[in-house]
Amino acid sequence: MKRMSLRTLTMASTAIVLTSAIGAAFAQVPPPPATRTPQPWPGTAGYTYVTSPDGLTTTVTTPQGNFPSSDPWVNPTNLLPTVYDNVKLANGQPLLNSLSSTPQQPYNLHPDPVIATIDKTSPTDDLAAIFASWRAPNGDGSGFSYSPAKFNPADVQRALDILEGNPVPNRVYSGIPMIHYNGPNKEKAVTPTYDGNGNVTGGNVTIHQVWFDTHIESDTAFIDPTPVLNAPFTITYVIDVLNKGKDDFAPMQMYLDPTAVAGKSIPLVTMDMTFFPMEEGTRTTYQIALAPGQNYNLTYHWGWRRHPPRVAVTENAVKAVMGQTTWQWEINTFGANPRASQAATEAAIAKISDLAPSKRMWVAFRSLQQNGFNPAVIAQAERAFQQWGQRNELPDGVTADPTADITLFYADNTIYGHMNGYVVSPNAQAVLDKWHTRGTTVTIKLLNGDYFEHGFVSVDFGGLRGWENTFQNTLPVGGDGAFFTFGRAYWEMNTPTPIIVPPATPASTTSSAPPTMTPPPVSPEIYKHQIFWQDELDPTGKSLPQHYPAPTLPTPSETLGVHTLVLNLNYEPSLRLRLYQFDPLHHEQAIWSVH
Repeated sequence: MKRMSLRTLTMASTAIVLTSAIGAAFAQVPPPPATRTPQPWPGTAGYTYVTSPDGLTTTVTTPQGNFPSSDPWVNPTNLLPTVYDNVKLANGQPLLNSLSSTPQQPYNLHPDPVIATIDKTSPTDDLAAIFASWRAPNGDGSGFSYSPAKFNPADVQRALDILEGNPVPNRVYSGIPMIHYNGPNKEKAVTPTYDGNGNVTGGNVTIHQVWFDTHIESDTAFIDPTPVLNAPFTITYVIDVLNKGKDDFAPMQMYLDPTAVAGKSIPLVTMDMTFFPMEEGTRTTYQIALAPGQNYNLTYHWGWRRHPPRVAVTENAVKAVMGQTTWQWEINTFGANPRASQAATEAAIAKISDLAPSKRMWVAFRSLQQNGFNPAVIAQAERAFQQWGQRNELPDGVTADPTADITLFYADNTIYGHMNGYVVSPNAQAVLDKWHTRGTTVTIKLLNGDYFEHGFVSVDFGGLRGWENTFQNTLPVGGDGAFFTFGRAYWEMNTPTPIIVPPATPASTTSSAPPTMTPPPVSPEIYKHQIFWQDELDPTGKSLPQHYPAPTLPTPSETLGVHTLVLNLNYEPSLRLRLYQFDPLHHEQAIWSVH
C-alpha cells in the first residue's frame, strides 16, 4: 500500500482549463467577499403544480431565478464569487467541514488516501467470460454457436452468485448484488466517539464501493446520522476500481439547514468533497470529514467519465419522504431482510421488472440451471447482459415517447434514459441543449416497469440560487479534471412534491409478484427526527402517495406504469449540470441526470 502525495497533486492542480468564452466570463467576476450569507430560498409557494383531470400529467412551473437572465455559456450571472470559507447557516453560524478545497490545500476534507493494488476483474468481465466459454466456432467459418459440449452448469451457478450477491471466491465485489433488491440490508448507523465525559465528539461509518463500466455498486445505501446530530463525523470510503472503472472520486454532499425555519430543514448547499484520480486495479481508502449529522441529507457518488449513468447515492436513513423514512420504503418493498434465505431473495427479486436486463439474465440463468443447455435461452441472457451495461438507451420491450424530450424507464430499482433526437454512444453524456435560458419547457415521460411504486423529483444545482467554483484541475495528473470541480451550489427542488409513477402489471402474475396499490401506513418513525423533514418531500409530515389511475401502455411483456411531467424552468441552469432526476422513494441507483 502507498499514500498518494497531496502535495504532488497540489503543484499540478492550480490552473483551470477553460474555453476562451468561459474564461472571459469568469474574468468578469468581482473579487470575493470575506463571507456570504445563505442564498435566498424560494420556499414552496413560488411553484405552480397542476395535475391534469385524468391524473396522468403534471405541470410544474418553477419560481424566477435570483439573477439577471443570461445564457450561462456566455455570461453565467448565477456564478457566485468564490469564498474560501465554510458556508454560513441562516443563524449565522458556520457549517463545519463545508469548504472542500482552497488554492493552498486542494484536498481540505481528507488526509492522504491509502492506495493498494487489487485484482481488477469485474462482474462484467466474469459474466462475459462465461458466455465466451460456451461458444465454439462453426465449421463453415460463419461465426460461432453455443456448444453443448462446452456448457458448464457450474458457470450458471457462478453467474447467479454474481447477480444475487452470493460469495464469489477471489473477487473484491463478492457479496454485492448486481440486482438491486437488497436495499434493506444496506443501512448503517454512524458509530459515535466520545470524550472523557461521555460527550459525543464525532463518529465514523465505512462504505465499500466497486466501480466498473457504467456501474458504481455499494454495500451502503442508507446512513443513520442520529448518533452524531451535533458533532461532525467521517465516512471511510473503500473504493475498488475494477476494469473500465477509472475515474475521479468526487462524492457530492448535500446539506440541510435546520436553523432557517422552525421545525424543519430546508435545502442549503451541495458540494464536491474531493476530486481525486483513481486508476483501475486499485483500492483507494479515504476518510472524508463531514458536517454534523443534523445537516446530513445525502451523498452522491459521481462517475464523471460515464455520467449518466455511473452514479450511486447514500441517503439519510431517517429522512421523511411521503410518510415513510427512506429506509422504510425499501423494507416495505423488499422485506426486512431479502438476504435471509433463498426464498426471501427470490421474493424480493420478484418485485423487479421482467424487462430489466439484470432480471432477464437472472431468469435465463435459472432456466438453464433447471432445464439444462438451451441455446435460445443463452442468447436471451447474453442480449440482456449487453443491455445491462448501457443505461443511456431503453432496453427491449420499452419504447421512447417521441413527443417527450426525455423518456425515463424505471427497472431494477434504477433508471434507463433516452433523449429525444440525441444519439447516445456508450461513453457520451446526455445533453439537454435546448435549455440555456429561462422560459424553457421540458417534457419528461416516466415509465415504470418494476412491480412497486417509484417516485420522481428533479433538483437544481445552483441555477436558481447560485453556485461557485474553487478552480481546481486534475487533468495534469491523469484525472477527469472537470472544468468546475470542487463546486459548491445552493440547491433547490424543481418539483415541490414527488411525482408518483404507479407499478407495472406483469404479463403473468405467476412470473412476478403482482403490484400492490394499497399505500403503506404512515410510519411513526418519521416523527422521531423532525429535523429531517422537508416541505418538498413530505408536505405535511403525514402525507401518503397519491395513486394516479393506472393507464395501459402495451409492451411485449407487461403493462407499464406511466406519468408525464411538463417542467417549466424559469431560471438559467448552472454550467455543471442542468437537470438532476431521481426517485426519492428508492434513490440509490434510480438516477438519470442530463448535462
